[in-house]
Amino acid sequence: MIKQELTEINHLKKEINLLRQKLQELSYGDNESIVTDKVKGSMAQFPFLPRTFTIIGREEMSEECLEHRNQMAQKIRVKTQNLMEKVNSAFKYIEGIQDSNVRQILTYRYIDGLTWEQTGECMSYSWETVRKKHDKFIKSIPDNTSIYDVR
Repeated sequence: MIKQELTEINHLKKEINLLRQKLQELSYGDNESIVTDKVKGSMAQFPFLPRTFTIIGREEMSEECLEHRNQMAQKIRVKTQNLMEKVNSAFKYIEGIQDSNVRQILTYRYIDGLTWEQTGECMSYSWETVRKKHDKFIKSIPDNTSIYDVR
């Protein structure tokens, strides 16, 4: 269970960034939205051929749209907060590990998202040694333990 939760950390961090980006997109323009339309016209110079032009403008949002957008933004904020609490629990769990080598391995592997080869290189070990130390630590943890229980 611990290994699955640790593996999830990097994905949670990516999801947090994605949600922050969506929140930023929602807050763009306050109570206005950008709209586009196409109009027909002709070229300014001879031979005055007809063509289509794209125009971009701003449109004020209705109260209903604003309320919907605010509800979506609030849901995103709550989801982001929940994910951040999970990531913080994982950080606390890793910080609480007594063995410095294991703590570094877990940090490189799960927090920084490095491969076994990169983790081994950072610690001046072979990737196999790093993986074996990791596996030995994971096996020493009872199956029903969760990193989210650490507060």
